[in-house]
Formats: sequence, structure tokens, C-alpha cells
Amino acid sequence: MPAEKRLLARRELTKYESIPIYYYTEKDSLNRITVLKEAGKESYLVAGRYVGVNDDARQYNPLSDEERGEVEKLLKIRSRDAAISFL
Repeated sequence: MPAEKRLLARRELTKYESIPIYYYTEKDSLNRITVLKEAGKESYLVAGRYVGVNDDARQYNPLSDEERGEVEKLLKIRSRDAAISFL
């Protein structure tokens, strides 16, 4: 059974920078992972792999624990004091 899709409401997108950051993992180097940086802060939201959109939200597939660790490591290299959260 496929993992449940996570939703990110469009109204919440306004608090993030307009250009997302994309990362690729060793496990799946073809499908990128979307990371949103909060405007004016060192805070990142790892949304997951983009699936599509519905009426009022973007849909993302969640990451495995291994992929979460890999993305977290990449973000810590970028900014050591960054706050990282997952959708």
C-alpha cells in the first residue's frame, strides 16, 4: 500500500521563499525532494517528493527515515544552525 500523501496548504506557502531548494538522494536520484526555506529565517521545511496539486494544497510523498537523514545532513552543511522540520 503506498504511503499517504502529505498536504501543504497554499496559504502556508506565502511564508516561504518563492524559489524552493531541491535535493536528490542516492536511493532515488531521479525524483527530487522539495525543501522550502522560510523567508528571512534559517528555518527549512522538507516537504518531500512532489506528487501534484488539489484545489487548495500541494501534495507530497513523505520520505523514508534514511532519506530524511540524508537531507538533514545536506541542510546542516548549508547552515549549521538551521531549524529543520518535515511535512
